[in-house]
Order: sequence, then C-alpha cells, then structure tokens
Amino acid sequence: MNNNWLRKTLKDFAPYAVAPIHEKTVINANESYFNILSLPSVMKDAEEALASLKPQIYPAPMADTLREAIADYLSVDPSWILAGNGGDEVITYIINTFLDPEDILLTHAPTFDMYDTEAVVIGAKTISVPDLPGFKRDWDGIAKAVEKYQPKLTVLCNPNNPTGELAPLSEIERIVSLSKNPVLVDEAYIEFAQAESAISLIKKYPNVMVIRTLSKAFGLAGMRCGYMVADSDMIDAVSKVKSPYNLNIFTQAFGAIALKHRDEIFKVRDGIIAERDRFLAELSFVNGIRVYPSSTNFFLMDAGTYAPALFEALRKADILVKKYKSPEMASFFRITVTTKDVDERILSVIREVIPNA
Repeated sequence: MNNNWLRKTLKDFAPYAVAPIHEKTVINANESYFNILSLPSVMKDAEEALASLKPQIYPAPMADTLREAIADYLSVDPSWILAGNGGDEVITYIINTFLDPEDILLTHAPTFDMYDTEAVVIGAKTISVPDLPGFKRDWDGIAKAVEKYQPKLTVLCNPNNPTGELAPLSEIERIVSLSKNPVLVDEAYIEFAQAESAISLIKKYPNVMVIRTLSKAFGLAGMRCGYMVADSDMIDAVSKVKSPYNLNIFTQAFGAIALKHRDEIFKVRDGIIAERDRFLAELSFVNGIRVYPSSTNFFLMDAGTYAPALFEALRKADILVKKYKSPEMASFFRITVTTKDVDERILSVIREVIPNA
C-alpha cells in the first residue's frame, strides 16, 4: 500500500499491540481468573435473557437498561452514564470529543498507554509528568504542569496501571480545581481499591469525567463493557462522537445481570485482594527482586538483572507475565493476581532462577 495514502499521524504510528499468546497460564492482562457464569444465579438470569433477545433488532442506542443498572450501582442519575465497548472505546470517544490536532493532553508516567496512543492518532501532543522514586506520583509536578499548560485534557489513572498506586482523592481534587478544561479519571481498578471514587467530585466540578469498567472486578473482559460517568452536559457532548448502536444486545443484557449479582461477584474480588496481599508479603522477603504495593488485582515487580532469565523461565513454565519494551521499564514485570496455586508456581520459578531466593 502507498504510505502516502495514510493520515500524517499514522505514517509512523505504532499501535497498541497484543502479542500472540501460547502459554496456558496467562497473567499479563489483569483479567479475572473466575468465570461468573459458574455462579448458578448468574447463569439462570443469563439463560432467561438469552431466550428473550432479538438479534434481528438493533440494540438500544444508549443501552438504557444497562445505563439504569450502572446508575443504581453508583447511586447517580442514568443521564450521567455513557456505555461503550470497554473503557478503551470510551477513551477514544473522549479524545475525539475534546482534542484537536496540536492540543495538549497531560498525564503522568508510567501509566496506561491508550491515552497517548489515541492522542497521537488525531495529532495531539502528550505531556507526561514522571513519577517520583518508588512510583509515587508527583502531584506538585502535575499541578505545576496544569497551571503552566492548561492542557485541553488531563488524564489521571487511579489506581494507576501499571504501578498499582492509589492516589488520595484530595490530590485528584487539587488537579481538577486547577484545570480550566476537562479532567478524566480512569478508575478501571477502583473496585479492588475499595476507595472513594472521583464520581463524588462531579457535582462540584462539572469538568470531571470518570471511566469505569466491568472487565476487571466483574470479570467481563471478553464482553467489552466500559462506561463513562459525568454530568449530563458532558455525556451529551461525548455522545456526539459515539456510534449509534455501539454496544451489542448481549453485552447490554449481561452487563446488567453482572451488576445485579455484584455481591456474589465481589466475594471473588475479596479473595483476589487477600491473595494479592499474601503473595506480596511472601515476595517481599525474596532477595534480588522488588515488589511495589498495589491497590489493584496486579502488582509491579522489578526483577533487576534477573529479568531476562526470569521471563524465559516463566514462559518455559507456561506462564506469561507482562513485560515492557521501554529501557526505563525493561527489568519490570506486571503480574496479575489470580489463585494461590498459580502464585506458588511463580514463586517456585523465581526461586529456581535467583540464587538464595
């Protein structure tokens, strides 16, 4: 193909890539290990919903039933909700609503790649404020950057991916209060943190948008269901770029079912949190590696000089973890927490690779 046919921003563009998976134990994408269809109550409601679906009819454009279920879960008005195919699609909608070419998107680093990826596609510029040592966010630095640049869009991931760090809501409010433009808070992992959401800021600050998802704690990554929470004016603005029938009928129905059974599903989440804390405590005594505290279903580990050998040893053990290409993160792995059996296998591999571990 003639490369000149492409938009200028795409000619040298490197998309967000998902490598082929060959391993049986996959813990590189922060997915839940638990299939919620194994819950009899969920399966019963799913079967009933499936029997009444009409695939020949277009889905509800605004996913009304799902929207109401999300609103009930969050105790907000349904007009504050916009649903999409995972949080990624919602990020795309927000970027396309607010950013023009050459506009500035401000975020922190390291964080989720999709913000910068989507900004690059439309020709916007990303400014990232580096974390402080220990992957603590530089809130003073972020505040200064907001005051200096007044970015068209500021994005804060909380808890952060890939570091797992949870920011105090007071720091997020500080950034929101300094910004004259929209601020997006990505809370994909907030159910694991069990912390107060930035949704509580929306009434006071109409420039706040929050992204949530059913992919992580609710275990619906394969069904692609994310959503945005903001005041109704902001929802109306972002709806301008939304596809008319963006969310299929099955995801709309099953998302509402998952939310209905959240108490059962959150028992699984609570088990993951307990296993995360147990595993991190064990790893903290292993010489040669460093693990970082996490408020999510994953954690970041610095394997230092052992990283190449450890990654290959894990792959030989049929375990795939997330590794990074950037030089500053080359020795780091992000490991999804699943079950004790899997975690003990990882620990065994670490002890084989690292002397006196």
